[in-house]
Amino acid sequence: MKNNYFLRQEGSKVFMCCGKAGCPSVEFNSEGMVEISDDFGNQVKMNKEEAALIAGAVEQLKTFEGSNKSKVLKSESS
Repeated sequence: MKNNYFLRQEGSKVFMCCGKAGCPSVEFNSEGMVEISDDFGNQVKMNKEEAALIAGAVEQLKTFEGSNKSKVLKSESS
């Protein structure tokens, strides 16, 4: 059975759902940082710029799944 993944918003939180209970959520916290809570009660905080890179990082991981190589994907100098 294939899960049906979708986003659901409740107030200031967006839930990443798969049709089951315990959806991870993402929101801006009181410090203006992105806060992600997972299905297991863990939380991670990061700035908006870092959080914006997550989708690209997952796509990169899928491309090299099973590979154990390290490389710099993109470097921006300040």
